[in-house]
Amino acid sequence: KKILGALIRAARKRKGISQMKLAECIGVTYQQIQKYESGKSEVSVTRLYEIAEALGIPVTSLLAEEIHQLKASEPQEIYGLLNNDEKKLVDLIRKINNKRLTRIFVKMLEEIINKQ
Repeated sequence: KKILGALIRAARKRKGISQMKLAECIGVTYQQIQKYESGKSEVSVTRLYEIAEALGIPVTSLLAEEIHQLKASEPQEIYGLLNNDEKKLVDLIRKINNKRLTRIFVKMLEEIINKQ
């Protein structure tokens, strides 16, 4: 929810549209837009299509952007949505200067999670 919300906010800002204007376009309050953008409210598929249409972008580009954003363009905005433990984990992983070791570490974490 938080990542998609951050991407909606980024797309809205790129288009130069206020929360109020976007809210008017899709028939909700600006407070609801704030909730979507902060990740406090889940965005339904229907609402996501309405938001994309109001921003003049295809919904697929927003979803593709979600994946892309995780990898590159706006890491600081997404990073800001993480809690302190998540930030610490990201920072530690980034300090590993060996892709092979990083993959091994990620696999170890996956194993731990799968055994819970």
